[in-house]
Amino acid sequence: NGITRSASSSSGGGAVVGDTGGDDTVVMNFTSFNNKEDDGNNNSDPSGDIIATVGGGHACVMSLAWHPTIPNTFVVGRKDGIVDIYSAHTTSDDYYYGNEGLNFRRVHRLVHSSFPIRALSYSMPDGELLFAGDDDGKLYSYDASMALPLSGTSESFNVASPVKLVACALAAHKGWIMNLCAFPDGVKVATCGSDKSVRVWDCGMGLASGTPVHSFDGANEGWVWGVDCSSGAVGSARLKLVSCGNDGSMQVFSCSE
Repeated sequence: NGITRSASSSSGGGAVVGDTGGDDTVVMNFTSFNNKEDDGNNNSDPSGDIIATVGGGHACVMSLAWHPTIPNTFVVGRKDGIVDIYSAHTTSDDYYYGNEGLNFRRVHRLVHSSFPIRALSYSMPDGELLFAGDDDGKLYSYDASMALPLSGTSESFNVASPVKLVACALAAHKGWIMNLCAFPDGVKVATCGSDKSVRVWDCGMGLASGTPVHSFDGANEGWVWGVDCSSGAVGSARLKLVSCGNDGSMQVFSCSE
């Protein structure tokens, strides 16, 4: 069984996703990385305990991302094009995945694509937008403003509010979208693909029109597998974009403009 994707949350936890075999069953194992205190007899439980298992009986998970502001909320993209959002923050008692107090349920299922979803990211810093890229070269943008707290509180989130498709770049790439990342300015997202290109998109009308802000064709020799943006101050010379490809090199681009 192979591990297809892993991701860590900003609160210090992590999620590991494994494909369990030919029946397309998938399990998601939540692992805590918080060191536990010694019991006084030099016996401390090692970090990395599995604290919840989520999923099973669905298509293989190709991508996943934690929500940047809602604890214990994450999204996965599947081989059949389905995007599922799971959360432990819900007023419903219908938790059907869980273990020892950490319980999850699927709160949204998005079915706009029929191709594998290899790339997912929430917008920064609030997660009000969700981006998904598929193997048909389409880039989807969803209104995921369930991040907004209910009644002005910081612990009650409207995770059940609708997640709506707001834009789709039908030909973002001429091939598979391998990865994507949201910029810290909250208004741009970068994608990379099997067409050897890296592209930067405006999250508003630029994405709706299918016209990128920047297009770096031939950024790497062969497929471009990954892209990420630094967390420097928005508009500063410290803000950089980096890509990696089949040739083993990393290309660094300026994002100061």
